[in-house]
Amino acid sequence: MKQTVHLIITTLLLSVFSGGCERLSQQANQRKDIILTRTEQAISAEVNRFAFDLFGQVSTEDENFFISPLSASLALSMTANGTAGATAEEMKKVLGFEDFSYKDMNGFFRTMTRELTDADRLTEVGIANSIWIREGFPVRDSFKQLVKTWYLAMIEELDFSSPLALETINNWCSDQTKGRIDEIIDEIPPQMLMYLINALYFKGTWTKSFDQTHSYRSDFYPDQGASQLVDYMIQTETFPYSETEFARVAEIPYGNEAFSMVLVLPKPGVHTDRVIKEEMNTETWNGIVEKLDQSVRTLTVTMPKFKYEYEKDLIPTLQAMGMELPFIEGVADFSNLSPVTGLYIGLAKQKTYVEINEKGTEAAAVTIVGIEKSSIGPDDPLPFTVNRSFLYIIKEKSTDVILFMGKMSFFESPSP
Repeated sequence: MKQTVHLIITTLLLSVFSGGCERLSQQANQRKDIILTRTEQAISAEVNRFAFDLFGQVSTEDENFFISPLSASLALSMTANGTAGATAEEMKKVLGFEDFSYKDMNGFFRTMTRELTDADRLTEVGIANSIWIREGFPVRDSFKQLVKTWYLAMIEELDFSSPLALETINNWCSDQTKGRIDEIIDEIPPQMLMYLINALYFKGTWTKSFDQTHSYRSDFYPDQGASQLVDYMIQTETFPYSETEFARVAEIPYGNEAFSMVLVLPKPGVHTDRVIKEEMNTETWNGIVEKLDQSVRTLTVTMPKFKYEYEKDLIPTLQAMGMELPFIEGVADFSNLSPVTGLYIGLAKQKTYVEINEKGTEAAAVTIVGIEKSSIGPDDPLPFTVNRSFLYIIKEKSTDVILFMGKMSFFESPSP
């Protein structure tokens, strides 16, 4: 009898313990919404405005591309702290911060750097900043302290004339992106005095995964040119769904749904560039997000799986957006960065990587800024077949901050 009682008590205790652990595990993995102040909400809207401005400008320069507006914003905002006068005003205006103080701008990025990495424990997000200084180049202590405090940046002096300097910088980028971007520079010019770098990494598994056994190969139809054979994955599930005048939109979540991919599929006969021109702006985006939060449909989602790498010289792009002074020798004002005169931005580049398959998405971006000195359906599933040129956006749910944006017009090589 005693043995029976002990057995029952032990079983009950194990059941309670197991149930408690399961609840604790579920709570630990729950989505964590990011709570922003009113000022931070206003800045977040401007960050997305810059994202769409950048997206729109790049779309006029390249057919296929994949960019990280957030990585660009982080690297350029960190750099802007070293500017003064008209140079500072111009950078803040293009980035969307002309109505905000540096403290507000920097505080927002510190919040996002900390919170994005902890928003969903089932999705991996890494954000890191670093500054690399040529030995002997004087950098103001106030600037060093600022980027350490607000951007959690690592700062290191290197002998830029040594081959080890190039290797050290590239290794840091590789480490922060899990090897996906293993080289951001292939040389250090003699006139280069400092690099400011942001690295952004994302790895998310679909909340509702695609069955690999259902994947197949079929035609993809670019906006122009002949069709191409690519690999597709397919699933029928309930997803947030909406439509605009020119496009159909579906949201595919990752992990515990803190992050998602928004697929923007132009309606038949509508060119992707028209969707970008007419609807890829903050006003339309806010309307899309609102509808996605309110409407779900059972969809049969068919989309390509692919791997893509992209590299972009940002200087001409930013100049076309109105940021010109920081790049002009003898005109740029970086007096809050260093007492040395004649400094300007001689390099602004972003490299990205994305892979989309049945399990989820892996994406990475590195943005580098180089400072130089002159002379130195309710019933039946609704088909959502992404078999023509499309747009794709990776965002965080509670703030709607955009991490990555891409346009896939054609496949440069057969998908894996």
